[in-house]
Amino acid sequence: MSLPHNRPPSAADLRRARASLAPLSAAVAAAKRRAGPGATAVAWMSDLHLHARRDYPGLRPVPFDVYGHHVDCSANFQIALAELAALRPAADLLILGGDLADSGCGGEAPADEFAELQRLLDAHLPPGLPTLPLLGNHDHADKPMSKRLGRLLRGLKRDGWVDPVEDHDFYHASVRHGWRFIALDSRQDHNLSNRQRAWLEAQLASDPKTPTIIAVHRPFVSVGNWVDDHRLRDFAALALINQAPCVRLVLSGHTHKSALWQYRRRLHAAFPAVAYGIGEACGWGCIVLGRRGVEAVFVKELRYRTFDHVTATHALRPGGHRRLAPALFEDSALCNPCFLPRELDPRRRS
Repeated sequence: MSLPHNRPPSAADLRRARASLAPLSAAVAAAKRRAGPGATAVAWMSDLHLHARRDYPGLRPVPFDVYGHHVDCSANFQIALAELAALRPAADLLILGGDLADSGCGGEAPADEFAELQRLLDAHLPPGLPTLPLLGNHDHADKPMSKRLGRLLRGLKRDGWVDPVEDHDFYHASVRHGWRFIALDSRQDHNLSNRQRAWLEAQLASDPKTPTIIAVHRPFVSVGNWVDDHRLRDFAALALINQAPCVRLVLSGHTHKSALWQYRRRLHAAFPAVAYGIGEACGWGCIVLGRRGVEAVFVKELRYRTFDHVTATHALRPGGHRRLAPALFEDSALCNPCFLPRELDPRRRS
């Protein structure tokens, strides 16, 4: 069955998308001024769910993959990159936050879906913008990476990408603009491997002072849709993060819905998807960092006609932005004390 790749964004679509950036550009510029010298803007785009430009034989219109019949995920990503290119001041880093390909949820995504990612980045990524990649459960699901996938990812490597620590999972660390970014690999409904968790512990212990961001596709916290059932329940890894004074922020995607929580004095930000929404419009994130910490977290809605998996409908979105205000996760009904510790005395929650 053919996927809907016959309607790429028109020139008018792209003009409207770029024009929608003016309000966000003003908000980011103001946040960078508040943050002071050396402020950094980091963009986040995840859940691209890119398909190859070919037919997918045997694809059936079952509820889970209904978006595959209604969404040109490549077009959505092109719109997002056009918007990012119009951001002024320009972003300093783009995190590609996992689920870059689509068909690996039952194993590993095929090579031509990653080739589509490379095609779009080569054609539309703002010149000179460095990227930092993560993998999600649609890239490789519940098994260690194969040698084939490792070779494929090495072939996709862009300037500035650091090599993963090992061949089984795609995790790595690097320092950008005075911040350390620790990128983790969270497989479908699995905890981190023992090797990856031991590496995380060593990373956090090796440098307790450099402000640190944890980037992981599946969030530890909830957002309020059905994807909460598949969040990362690795409580040993979360305990390491909670004990590390250097960690300021945990960034995630996966949920196709946004949230900003404070839990145990750390911020946890989840962002909407570029491909399709699950109770929220498609979009991407922008984080402003300063010497004092996280200055602001924004969500930019795509200025495009996008698909919501909950209602199974398209809607033309105006392309606005929101600044997320952190809420205390322990005060939320979404904080399940059977899984995440909740301080019984509300005065001691933070």
